[in-house]
Amino acid sequence: MSLVVLRSNHKPEWWRERRRRDRVTLFKPAWVWCEREEKLYSRLLRGFTLHCCSGYSELGDIKLDINPDFRPTLVADIHHLPFRSQVFDTLICDPPWHGPQTWMRFQQIIREFIRVARARIILILGTLYYHIPKPFKLQEVYIVKKIPPMVHIVYVWDRITPELSAFMGGGVG
Repeated sequence: MSLVVLRSNHKPEWWRERRRRDRVTLFKPAWVWCEREEKLYSRLLRGFTLHCCSGYSELGDIKLDINPDFRPTLVADIHHLPFRSQVFDTLICDPPWHGPQTWMRFQQIIREFIRVARARIILILGTLYYHIPKPFKLQEVYIVKKIPPMVHIVYVWDRITPELSAFMGGGVG
């Protein structure tokens, strides 16, 4: 499989203005992180990075979103990521919340993240969630204050076994 990387500077004017001015994320047609928040996330990234649910963010080598209006590198569904196993060093995701229907398939999303991430998974959630199955181990948790009482809880998991074959009992290949 070959990846086609498309670059675009398309950003609505409200995005540029809010990003410079605001200290918090505002509810807009797409999530927009303030500069300080995006700097924190960029420091956590390692190597070749997939950014799922990327919106207008510039983070990541491959930006994936289901909405083509955001002009991501790839338009796809996070429940079925179109990549080989362990192709990305880091996967970062700040998923949108549309209600319970999103959570009903959350385990499928997590399985896909574990499959494609070689070294690190970063989830940015508005709720407590601390369990990702082996071979990942929770390394760091950050709490980013937003509009009270809203917070972002940033979870950083690192892979504890470097090869998928070790996780699968040596039978892959």
